[in-house]
Amino acid sequence: MKKEYPKTYIMRYMGSKIKLLDRIAPILERMVSKGDKILDLMAGTHSIGYALKPNHPIIGNDVQEYSKVIGIARIENNKVRLSAEDLERDIYPHLSKNKTYKLFQKYYTDTYFTKEQCVEIDNVRFAIDKVKDTKKKAIYLTALIYAMGHCQSSPGHFAQYMPKDHPRLKTLRKLSILDAFTKKLLENHILFSNFQNKVVSMDYRNLFTDKNIKKYLRGVKLVYIDPPYSPAQYSRFYHLLETAVKYDYPKLSHKGLYRQDRFQSDFCYPSKVSGEFDFIVSHASNIGAKVAISYSESGLITSTELKAICKKYFKKVRVYYFKHSHSMQGRGTIKNIREVLVTGEN
Repeated sequence: MKKEYPKTYIMRYMGSKIKLLDRIAPILERMVSKGDKILDLMAGTHSIGYALKPNHPIIGNDVQEYSKVIGIARIENNKVRLSAEDLERDIYPHLSKNKTYKLFQKYYTDTYFTKEQCVEIDNVRFAIDKVKDTKKKAIYLTALIYAMGHCQSSPGHFAQYMPKDHPRLKTLRKLSILDAFTKKLLENHILFSNFQNKVVSMDYRNLFTDKNIKKYLRGVKLVYIDPPYSPAQYSRFYHLLETAVKYDYPKLSHKGLYRQDRFQSDFCYPSKVSGEFDFIVSHASNIGAKVAISYSESGLITSTELKAICKKYFKKVRVYYFKHSHSMQGRGTIKNIREVLVTGEN
């Protein structure tokens, strides 16, 4: 009987593996033994780490702070679930007391959200900051991330907002942030395990310094890599989530109102992507771990090139292909693009 892995939906996310979990996860688990530590190097919404969490200690990493929040709630957290009673105590009493949190009203009214939706975001964010427990706060922030993605006046991302005459705008602008936030929180898709997991937020190059290898990567048996595969920078598509988590009144630029300090990944540059793969694969080999790379056949380098990089550092290299449909983030769907999984073992 085919095994189904646990899944948790947070938002539409470029390159998400949630629809491929039941095909990718068994291959990853065959590469290691139960209880072996796995590094999810570019975790995004942590769908792979969440799927493997029941049988493995997980180290989740992503440079984006919103990803770290999701990871703390879904990967690190092995104790806390929230209920309607928690909402009544932690959130609802503070919503009407917000006099100082105005970031979304100031920056984003009638762009990605209506003024009323911006007020709701600011009020919920104010209430969340009253919560002291790190895990509880992460769960609440994850629910807010979901609510923003559910209610946004944009085509599945935050790279641009819809024009005022868009036919979907009327429906989207009636949606309540607070209602979506409450709904997500009460779904309580939180999985506990018997392993001690850790989530960090840093550039993958910094994670492979001697200091951080000793601190976080000791005993890692498998490094899973799911990098960007196109010139599209993730920070352009999800900058509002970063701002909602940091709540830091950033300097903005361009029509899309992007953060000026947004991260730029070298995986999005054709001239640099091979070197980035080589860096990670070589360092995975150096720490004695196996490697698995998820990528797309429509990516910036070919599966043949990926295989060649892995063969420099691993004796046994395999390539798996999965038929998959890629969302174009509001520009339709590319069907029958093959997803690639390249694995390396010694």
